[in-house]
Amino acid sequence: MKAITKMQAIIIAVIVIVAVVAGVIYLFFLAPPKVLPPKDKVVIGVAHTLTGPAAAACRLHHAYYYMIIEDYNAKGGLYVPEYGKRLPIELKEYDDKNSIDTMLTLVEKLIIEDKVDLLFAPWGTAFNFAVFPLTERYRYPLVALTFGSEIAAEKMRRGEFKYAFSVLGLPSETGKEIADLFEYIDKRMTPIKRVGIIYHSDQHGVEYSGAIFSHLVMRGIEVPVHQSYPPDIADFTPLISTLRAANVDVVILCGYMEGALFVHQCKAQNFNPKLIFIGPTMEVPGLVFGPFGFTPKDLIGVCYYDGWPATAYKDPKLKAWAEDHKRRIGDYPFPASATFYAGLECLFKAVEKHGLDRDKIRDALVTETFDTIVGKFKFRQGYSAQCELAGTITQWQGGTMMEVIWPPEAASASIICPKPAWPS
Repeated sequence: MKAITKMQAIIIAVIVIVAVVAGVIYLFFLAPPKVLPPKDKVVIGVAHTLTGPAAAACRLHHAYYYMIIEDYNAKGGLYVPEYGKRLPIELKEYDDKNSIDTMLTLVEKLIIEDKVDLLFAPWGTAFNFAVFPLTERYRYPLVALTFGSEIAAEKMRRGEFKYAFSVLGLPSETGKEIADLFEYIDKRMTPIKRVGIIYHSDQHGVEYSGAIFSHLVMRGIEVPVHQSYPPDIADFTPLISTLRAANVDVVILCGYMEGALFVHQCKAQNFNPKLIFIGPTMEVPGLVFGPFGFTPKDLIGVCYYDGWPATAYKDPKLKAWAEDHKRRIGDYPFPASATFYAGLECLFKAVEKHGLDRDKIRDALVTETFDTIVGKFKFRQGYSAQCELAGTITQWQGGTMMEVIWPPEAASASIICPKPAWPS
């Protein structure tokens, strides 16, 4: 076969280049624009716990789903750039009845049958951990509010959960914050040498108690009690006796609403360590001063290990937000309320900038910093979110909202330690 000449090669190359350039020109300038399907609303789906023992906590922790939709719909909806206009937001929600299997079935229904544009996360660490593989498979970015798992965080860091975003501090981060706080108190206020940890025998309890235990032991703090209790516990008296006999300075309960029973029984049995730490639900004013039956004086000195980045709503903008929260929801916010709202703001702001392409939304949540109710906000996959106006550990000090006591540079009030005697 006769070889082509140099001139023929040049001619062929020129023809190829011209064809490529013509194709690019057609694609970007002459091709008819892609026709978008008609769209009159943005549909967000959620399967969360609306009935059962966790329903009250879910409704209060997830009040921000309804609040942010109401706020955006009040100004015409969510701006969707590919449509060049705001579209009203519709929430399609199902009750998972406090069942992980039911939740997974309903989330898949929202994706496949209902074809929702976006998803909100379910309630609780175990539920979020279970749903992440599903939202990963279908490529739905998920901002998890009530979630903290070191196992899942490691998967986020390794890129296995690329579409999952956590708002709150994770177990290892929480363990470090508590250990730092105890060292500070031990050196400057009162000795903290022995800590008792009791925990709900689920994923949250196991992971948080384990991380806190490890960080305390590494600092040389003794943990003579590290014991689980069943989810349906009805009497903490035996555990209180164990803690009292161990002569602990501080008690940490890694659990949920059963923490209210524990605090009531500590008061009734006059067990009063220097500090008591409790978990999710015991930070919510609408629960503690409502169905849990406490007065502000009952809780002075009781601390909250979870639920940060946290704020005490002293900043003028946040103070106004807290008053609006009370007007609309009926109670003042808990420490992470504004952070929850801010996490959802980031999701909506990503849509308003990049549209409903879920891969682009995910990329924006990974790389961008957003202006929110708590100032500059940035997700860090596998770690807590970074916020301008927030601290970590909080404490009840006799008011209607918790105070931020740690770290010192973010504190809204000085630490109360030891906690006062129980009121009569």
